[in-house]
Amino acid sequence: MQKGIDVSAANGIVNWESVKKSGREFAIIRCGYGNDIVSQDDKQYKNNIRKCEELNIPYGIYLYSYALNLNDALSEVNHVLRLLKEVGKNFKYGVWFDMEDADGYKRKNGMPSNKMLVDICYTFCEKVESKGYYTGIYASLSWLNNQLNSSKLNRFDKWVAQWGDKCTYKKPYSIWQNSNNLIIDGKRFDSDILVKDNFSDDDREEKKWEVKYQVWDGVKRRWLPNVINDSDYAGIFGDDICLVYASANIGNLYYKVHVKGGSWLKEVKNRTDYAGLKNKVIDAFMIKSNKKKIMYRVHLRKSKKWLPWVTGYNTKDSKNGYAGIIGQEIDAIQIKESK
Repeated sequence: MQKGIDVSAANGIVNWESVKKSGREFAIIRCGYGNDIVSQDDKQYKNNIRKCEELNIPYGIYLYSYALNLNDALSEVNHVLRLLKEVGKNFKYGVWFDMEDADGYKRKNGMPSNKMLVDICYTFCEKVESKGYYTGIYASLSWLNNQLNSSKLNRFDKWVAQWGDKCTYKKPYSIWQNSNNLIIDGKRFDSDILVKDNFSDDDREEKKWEVKYQVWDGVKRRWLPNVINDSDYAGIFGDDICLVYASANIGNLYYKVHVKGGSWLKEVKNRTDYAGLKNKVIDAFMIKSNKKKIMYRVHLRKSKKWLPWVTGYNTKDSKNGYAGIIGQEIDAIQIKESK
């Protein structure tokens, strides 16, 4: 089991050479705290990342949460997504949501109900995960067993704070914070142990794959609601589609669209962007996953018919490489896992 540390500006300027010489093999670095306000970025975040990159120390990042409601949670999502732009090649150990009340802020400002705390964690992790990042929750053993003890959070990894000789958390977890009294080069740090190196979506407790997707209605000029798998279809019969926006809870999605009278547009990964142009109707669509075999189909506006399911991803293959018929407008799409 690898040993590491977690750090924030509270640790001051860290001597990372001494950290590495001490045998610590990884780090979890605080990027900031609370809402998406620049003044709440961690003052040592960029410096800590820079040194871990220089010394080839693998790391993850965390954000300390002050969220009292879902609007706060969404702002904290934006906060971490903004700061994730700073990570480099050694960012390997995910994005962690620090849920606690170390300074009493939540208690003083109206401690959210357990249900709200769970929903805050779920909102943060689900939104960050939808951007293609591995996410998990940091909390004390007490909070995990009480305030956050919900099956809704089972699929997100855990970083357990329990200072002592062993961790007694009963559910799966990857990191154990076993002490707050590790001394390196005269400074005190939190000590962490990597229990299992499973920072990939393949190792989620719940492996049910879900693709979430929505389309831009070219007639109503608005996004239509998200659809999950083939529980429904995305679109309104009779209204042309201009844009597609998709992500999955496991792995990455790659997709592109063909514009009627034009060409194939650039490939999009997850929800880093949307595929399409707001004022251009699409007549073909293709999508693939790096984790699952998927199948998809489209509905044509003029013929009022669904085309057959396809599984390929090839602009040259009109039979199975994409869904659609060049020149014929699409008004609905549907995606599901291929069994």
